[in-house]
Amino acid sequence: MRKLTAFALVLSVLLFQFTPLASVKAETVEPVVSVKLVNYLGDQHAITIKPSYLYTIKNSDLVLKANTEYTVTATTQGVTLKQGSTVLGDFTSFEITPSLYKNPISINGRQYLGDVAFTNEKGTYVRPVNTLPIEDYLKGVVPNEVYTSWNLQALKTQAVAARTYAMSYAGKVINDTVSYQVYGGYTWYDSTNKAVDETFGQVVTYNNKLINAVFSSSNGGRTESNSNAWGGTQLSYFPVKEDPYDKQTPWTLAIQKTQIDLTGKDLANYSAWWNTVSEKDKTVTDNLKSWLVANKHPGKTIKITSIPKVSFYAPSSGGRVTKGAITVDYLVKGDVDSSQKLVVHHLELTDLTSTKLKSMLNSRAMLSLLVTETNETSTSTTFNGKGNGHGVGMSQYGAQKMASVGKDYREILDFYYPTTTLLSFYTTKYPRKEQEQEAPKDTVAPDAPSVNALGDNETSLTGVTEPNASVIAKVENEVIGTGLADEAGKFAITIAKQPADTKVSVTSKDAAENESTATVVTVTDQTPPSVPIVDEVSDQDTTVTGVTEANAAVTVKAGDATFSAVADGNGTFTASIPVQIGGTTIAVSAKDKAGNESQAPSFAVKSTLKAPLAPKVNAVSDQDTMLKGTAEANATVIVKNGSLQLAAGNADAKGNYSISIAKQKAGSTLSVTAQNAGGTSSATAVTVQDKTAPAAPKVNAVSDQDTKVTGTAEANATVTVKVGTTTVGTAKAGANGAFSVAISLQKANTKLSVQAKDAAGNNSSASTVIVTAKQKAPVKPTVNEVSDRSTAVTGTAEANATVIIKNGSLQLAAGKADAKGTYSISIAKQKAGSKLSVTAGNTAGVSPVVTVTVQDKTAPVTPKVNAVSNQDTVVTGSTEAGAEVHVKIDKKVIGKGNAKSDGTFSITIPKQPASTKLAVIAKDAANNYSSNTFVTVSAAQTKPALPTVNTLTEKSTAVTGTGEKNASIYIKAGGKIIASGKINGNGKFSVKIPAQKAGTEVTAVLQNKVGYSPYKIVKVQDTTPPAPPAVNAVTSLSTFISGKTEANAVITIKSGTKLIASGKADGKGQFKVTIPKQKSGVKLAVTAKDAAGNTSSAVNINVK
Repeated sequence: MRKLTAFALVLSVLLFQFTPLASVKAETVEPVVSVKLVNYLGDQHAITIKPSYLYTIKNSDLVLKANTEYTVTATTQGVTLKQGSTVLGDFTSFEITPSLYKNPISINGRQYLGDVAFTNEKGTYVRPVNTLPIEDYLKGVVPNEVYTSWNLQALKTQAVAARTYAMSYAGKVINDTVSYQVYGGYTWYDSTNKAVDETFGQVVTYNNKLINAVFSSSNGGRTESNSNAWGGTQLSYFPVKEDPYDKQTPWTLAIQKTQIDLTGKDLANYSAWWNTVSEKDKTVTDNLKSWLVANKHPGKTIKITSIPKVSFYAPSSGGRVTKGAITVDYLVKGDVDSSQKLVVHHLELTDLTSTKLKSMLNSRAMLSLLVTETNETSTSTTFNGKGNGHGVGMSQYGAQKMASVGKDYREILDFYYPTTTLLSFYTTKYPRKEQEQEAPKDTVAPDAPSVNALGDNETSLTGVTEPNASVIAKVENEVIGTGLADEAGKFAITIAKQPADTKVSVTSKDAAENESTATVVTVTDQTPPSVPIVDEVSDQDTTVTGVTEANAAVTVKAGDATFSAVADGNGTFTASIPVQIGGTTIAVSAKDKAGNESQAPSFAVKSTLKAPLAPKVNAVSDQDTMLKGTAEANATVIVKNGSLQLAAGNADAKGNYSISIAKQKAGSTLSVTAQNAGGTSSATAVTVQDKTAPAAPKVNAVSDQDTKVTGTAEANATVTVKVGTTTVGTAKAGANGAFSVAISLQKANTKLSVQAKDAAGNNSSASTVIVTAKQKAPVKPTVNEVSDRSTAVTGTAEANATVIIKNGSLQLAAGKADAKGTYSISIAKQKAGSKLSVTAGNTAGVSPVVTVTVQDKTAPVTPKVNAVSNQDTVVTGSTEAGAEVHVKIDKKVIGKGNAKSDGTFSITIPKQPASTKLAVIAKDAANNYSSNTFVTVSAAQTKPALPTVNTLTEKSTAVTGTGEKNASIYIKAGGKIIASGKINGNGKFSVKIPAQKAGTEVTAVLQNKVGYSPYKIVKVQDTTPPAPPAVNAVTSLSTFISGKTEANAVITIKSGTKLIASGKADGKGQFKVTIPKQKSGVKLAVTAKDAAGNTSSAVNINVK
């Protein structure tokens, strides 16, 4: 169901654009509506329909049976109706109607009431059109718009809105999608049925015309106007206003700025990574790529690399954003520059409509245009908002909330569609066919049943025929089985097994006793031959013999080879095979003419030979690539290392063999066997000998101060160190090959020879190392003074030494002293008080550390000083933390103190006259002074005085008067601010207001930076005289004059200039004033005066 979906009716609203609708003319009978079925059906070349009762085809004798499936297929010119494979008719289009209205028809599994026409759409698709009374249409709409469990008053509100909307397209063919309203067919619920029934015929109107009763899921707490949302003339029933009942549905749309990181990616060889990378925000980027393909790169493949900028702006009076902008970087597959590198495209779109940008991004995440917050970081842009939908008209969640607090549907409609009227559009239900008419007689026989293949080993006959039909199976007119098809037409009848080639005749009969033509099925041979009986086979035999089914094809498998033969009429067979080695597996199977194959029992070839003796093997070393020895003449020799077979070969006629192998690791044990047709010998084991000399040792440098020679050689080898031919030391390398040989001190430039010998006595070639003279580490370097303004450290050290400068464990810089030992090394400025360590190093080591403290040579920053008035006794501001702050007038210090650890200060001073110039300076602990900050003492501001307000009347549309220059002014009436403005530089103001009723108290208040003025209250004066009184007839016998005028007005009666009587009207305006009798023909003037002293014009009356 399309429950509470975003922008539920946008398409339909755009369709109508709020053009004036026809005037409401009260109807007596409920109208019908015709609906194209698109939403749930889609575009189908063929559809399945299934009536729940008899349906007839209009203008045809054809009858559709209950619970029977039919197929409607599109043709080039129209549609075809079929039952099974039988064509019932070809039509340009056709329409069906039920015998009883209450019985629905199923269309591709979804049920519908009423009539259904089947038409051809675009020469390709079948398009059903469902026609039914509008109230039943609404029962299929409302459950798809709101939750059926909601309060009845909310459901009734939805029903009226949906009906009003539906009536705006009465007489048109609509569809069941969001383009109008989602219609689910006969998916009814008791709660929504009740809501539709209890509001039967009711619609919302304005000036006696139907409104477009649009609605959305949630308005975010504020309704939107129609003109803001879609343009056009503003309608009074779609205002912008706060909605305290809406749930203010929150939503978030987050977009990563980097979608695909191109760092390290070869844009020239993009095929290596194109298919393995994807964007981070798939939904957003898929939408953008669709737009780019449609508008910029038709038929191309695109990847979005970044969305560095996206924004929504220009909110409407309803708070919804109206504009948007976006920047996108992207790649187009195959679009390369002259160097064959992918081109990174850059697209900037500005001044887009917010609706357009929203659809380009992710409409499902961004539920509305009511954006309340935008958060942008270096990596992402996040939009937060409220609401779900356009926000115009009714909020569905708001309606539910109003209903839950006791509001009825009339109050809810009045809140969301103010100034409208609820009317009954019609009062009588459209007639529905409630009694069954006599059904046409069924004379159509079922189609011949479709029967599945039947084997001679089967006892069930299966197939498909007309649903619920009786099925009869016969052999030569003798019934061998009967049964019933199920509702899908499937059947399975139990029968006795029938011999192969038997012909079985199958018919079906419907409930009207119409019998189909017969379907004849021939019983097939599905019984395989029995397992062949096979004679023994030895390693001397060249045939396989045995017995199986007569004339069967025999297959013999010997190892991986296959041989064949055909049994004779007695079932005897002989298959020729080559001689097989004893133990070879043989399998024999038989296949009859029907292709049924027997099982294939297997057996081993009997061996008549003996296995050879174990072979003899010559010595093998880790250098050998050939294995040699002797074995039985012509035997197969197999060589293995563990379970791994290395090689195989044959001994010659004298038993000699020579087999190529890969070099094997010393110490490996090889296993060698000989094999003939009689079997395999026992194994001869041979160990691979070590004949490989170790590699020359790797020797570390040796100085004239060393008493050890160290390095690496083959693991466990014996290492010997010589000077000339004299051995000066030996030692054994460890398991990891490391060695350390003790020697006596040797002179510089002595040549040492180092050689390794393994356990097998193989000697390596010698490595040579020359004894070097050992160097000493440098002495301490000298370091010149370093301040917090220095960008280099200078001094002296050993010539050509490497100088390293650190702050704690952090290395700041390194450099070399020159040939004279002078150095100058660039560093970043360091904080005063930091301790730097400086060392000098050479190949022999590092000097002791020299520590130098960074001196403070930086003056504090100029203090920031807050405004000072002539009422202040402190000067406040901020400067360097801990600095001493002085406040001066000229050279005289009038106050001082220290800044806190956060740099703020508060210095006590005596009050100073306005316009006094103060100098504020800061001094740090190293006596560095900042520059002065000057501040002029100002006169302290006070709250505004009471404004003067000129007289207001009920006709006034502006409040005028005087007050403090440049102050803000607020006008209130009834406790609410009705207007605001600014007093000009001359101290005058004029603020527009809506006209107020006489007697209303209007309040004016001023505001400046200090605070608010006292409230000035002005009462609106009444300057409008009453209307002339309505006076009843007076005769010469009358002793009073009566009539009607303004409530409580004073009535004055004159004859000429003479006052003859006066009185007062009551609270309803009725008056009765006693007068002396007057002569006939006398003319009396009657006036009314209100409490404000305004007198009406006179009404002249002649005494009769």
